[in-house]
Amino acid sequence: MRRCVRVKKVVQKRTHRLVLTLNDDEMQALEYYTKKYRRGTQTRSSLIRQILMTEVIQRCESDSMMLFKEEEMR
Repeated sequence: MRRCVRVKKVVQKRTHRLVLTLNDDEMQALEYYTKKYRRGTQTRSSLIRQILMTEVIQRCESDSMMLFKEEEMR
């Protein structure tokens, strides 16, 4: 008989605050994007955090050293 194991989700508390300033065009673009792509109860700050961290992770992965050059992997 299998026993169900409960897994605790580890949630890190956000303690660092980030404040940024946008011009009118940037704010308008951000408002348009958040209205279009926000899902359900997702807040604007969580959407911006998700977009920001996705970009950061992708750039870190692309900048990391590789064992082979990209041309050699093709």
